[in-house]
Amino acid sequence: MPIDFRVPPNDGDWGPHTREVKAARGAVCYGALAAHFGSDSPRTLEWRVDRLAPYGKDDDEKDLSGSNKYLRWRQGKSLPHPASIALVSQRSGGSVNLAYWKDLPLWELLAPTAPAIWRLNHLLELMPMNIRRHLFVDGAPDRRGQFHHGWPEGDQIRAIRNQASLNALIALLCLARKGEVMEDHPRHFFPSLCAFDLFPRVLYSHRALRYRWEGLFACIERLFWNRIYTSGYQGVFPIDSVHEGLAALDADPDADLPLQSGKNARRNLELSQALR
Repeated sequence: MPIDFRVPPNDGDWGPHTREVKAARGAVCYGALAAHFGSDSPRTLEWRVDRLAPYGKDDDEKDLSGSNKYLRWRQGKSLPHPASIALVSQRSGGSVNLAYWKDLPLWELLAPTAPAIWRLNHLLELMPMNIRRHLFVDGAPDRRGQFHHGWPEGDQIRAIRNQASLNALIALLCLARKGEVMEDHPRHFFPSLCAFDLFPRVLYSHRALRYRWEGLFACIERLFWNRIYTSGYQGVFPIDSVHEGLAALDADPDADLPLQSGKNARRNLELSQALR
């Protein structure tokens, strides 16, 4: 049975969502630039990166200087082109790789239609060993170079969550979309829940993602945290919890955050029973 949305898109129109994903993508690229060069001003960045002298009004949202390309990234109206990516890499001494942020598999996973199973499997196969070892025997392909895709147990999915990395978040969203394609409600819900628990830590660790992160949250929420499952069960994924998690990590990077997905197999059993 397909996994319904709690709040479906109006008349099935995914256009606004697609535009919001592009806006989040542009904001992440801009956030990587702003974090490295120490300024949130498009005007200042044009000077520091492009060596274009500023002119025009002081309001960055109406900045008239240069090409306004950085402002357009921040507004989600455009994305970095290869020439800009190369220039930023040069000016940052190789520290800012905009191609990495622009082409994150995350954006593919936020498309209205889930990628095909073979594509999701391929993304999982590209994960680093510390994640693959929870997905495949020995974390490696067999002698013929093939990975064998079973379904990880709850504690294996938690172990991926516990990596507290961007790759872990992407892997969890891959698993959730596999569950969606399979129309398997628990297999969609539990990785989605783990992704929610992990989200504040990923934002805390990556300033590019944290920049205007509420837009990214909205895109993920719409696809993953906005579902009704077989029994009518609906998860609770408040944005306030993310704000609170970030505040706790800012105060203490080693802070323990609440985990809806639990710490052991008993919690996984309880969640599975709720969805049946």
